[in-house]
Amino acid sequence: MKTLTFLCILFLGISTISFSQSKGILKKAADLVEKVNTQIAKGDKSLALSDEQKKKITAVHVERLTALKKLGKDASKEDKKALNKTFFKKINKEILTKEQKKAIKEGKE
Repeated sequence: MKTLTFLCILFLGISTISFSQSKGILKKAADLVEKVNTQIAKGDKSLALSDEQKKKITAVHVERLTALKKLGKDASKEDKKALNKTFFKKINKEILTKEQKKAIKEGKE
């Protein structure tokens, strides 16, 4: 009985930690999406991200952050840079319009 209680508490603790970590990744991804949207709005407010684009970009960032986490702290800068490049290419080629990319450049200036 004690073993069963201990295992239940252990499982609950691990589940809570995992959920908290994934919640942190979602928050960071949402912050990155807002940063992109702000840059676009600085260039041209009419080109702001749609809700669908926000969802897609958030999903890409969650995937990217999870992949970076799996690489670990011991991964080289080149490996991390290559991974980031892959995901940012996906955002730029598959989700953003040409006008939005131009607005980002203008918003950064």
